[in-house]
Amino acid sequence: MKIYLSFYKQFISFILFSFSFEDDFIPLKPENGILNQPYNHTSQEKNLFFIFLNIRHGARSPLVLKDKHNDMLGGIWKAKSDLTSIGVKQHYNIGKSFKERYKTFIHEEYDPKEVKIYSTPFPRTIMSISSELLGFYNNNSFSKYYHYSDIDIRQKDIKELNNTIIPPIQLFSYDDINKKFDRIFKNHFECVYMRNQVKKNWEIPHEEINSIINNFYDEFSEAIGKEFDNVNLDLLKTPKYFDAFCDDFLSIYFDKNKNYYILQKFEKHGKSIDKMKEMCDEFLYKQFIHIRNGGISDKNPFISISPIITNILHWMKVRADKNNNFAPDYEEPKFVVYSGHDSTLFQMQTFLKKCFNIEVEKTEFASTQIMEVRKYKKKYYVEIYYNDRLKMNITLPEFEEQIKKNILTEKQINNLCYNRTSNMIQILLYILILSLIISLLYQLYIIFIDNKAETDSLKVVQIA
Repeated sequence: MKIYLSFYKQFISFILFSFSFEDDFIPLKPENGILNQPYNHTSQEKNLFFIFLNIRHGARSPLVLKDKHNDMLGGIWKAKSDLTSIGVKQHYNIGKSFKERYKTFIHEEYDPKEVKIYSTPFPRTIMSISSELLGFYNNNSFSKYYHYSDIDIRQKDIKELNNTIIPPIQLFSYDDINKKFDRIFKNHFECVYMRNQVKKNWEIPHEEINSIINNFYDEFSEAIGKEFDNVNLDLLKTPKYFDAFCDDFLSIYFDKNKNYYILQKFEKHGKSIDKMKEMCDEFLYKQFIHIRNGGISDKNPFISISPIITNILHWMKVRADKNNNFAPDYEEPKFVVYSGHDSTLFQMQTFLKKCFNIEVEKTEFASTQIMEVRKYKKKYYVEIYYNDRLKMNITLPEFEEQIKKNILTEKQINNLCYNRTSNMIQILLYILILSLIISLLYQLYIIFIDNKAETDSLKVVQIA
């Protein structure tokens, strides 16, 4: 009897609990503190209010080429750091999958008022987001804004691109972007603090990084030495050169159809190209933590990400406010896409780790990070996905609280990036000028004393 009563109470509670929801959406709860679940929403998109999509560009050619066309493994490319056909296909397919995911949230026709696109000023990031949007708007409503055949991006400057070629994509125009936008994603590639920090970290030995390099060398150097004359085996043990080697190898790995004859050279020695990829990925992951980031506790990720996350938080709150106050329309978008690099995604993950202790993952080509704002009853939740796996959900106020604890203000960023060194130079300059003035005054004083002494001597002579 007691069992039946207990079951009956639980059943009634469940019914009452279910009717208390305004919507079908029930936010997933973390297990063991961290969520790591595949995307599996069954709720209607009416629960969705804002999306921020952060992407790394797709597969590309190496960043550095010998003789403009050849990499150190013998791969031949049209140009350095270009998106390959594989990279184009990666993002086109991602766009198609996102269209299915958000088909009731984003209109069928491209509308630049509801979707805002940002990209760093590189051909690979521009082509990545363009490919993704061509997949997303498969009815070709976006294609009228962009055609690959229309332009060789390398021969056009950013200003022309912004104004004429691809209106939906706002590239970084570092000189005058402040005149166009009140809230922007700022560039910190030239941050003196970050540049010096990374330079210093390249020179510091890191046990984990060196261990990966040495293990790779022990397993693959013999095959590399026999097959690839352009690879310097002595330098292969140094982090900078190994980084360049992995860049070439990964570019070839993701373009197997064209370059499989190169990969076969490893396989004929019984070497696994998948294991080579795994070790290069692990090296790049550790390299970001210890060198490019300057360490998990370093300020580099917070310098880069603070302006971006500030904008994201603003858009989230505006969308929530619009819903609560039934405002007619806002200029702020409901879908924002930022096309960047491995550093962008890695640094965003590092920032979120500091805020919420979310695990930092590898950033392979075409990796994606999504932040969604959804409503459950009267509360708004922020859900964060990495490569389609749900990493975290948290209420919007809690999200805002943690973000604001960790962001760097514009003043702090400027002090770190620009003012510290310039102030020191100014101080040294002031000291030099002051020293020259003091020296000049001292010389004038000496001349004055000498003249006075000479005048007094003449008076004495005249009296005598």
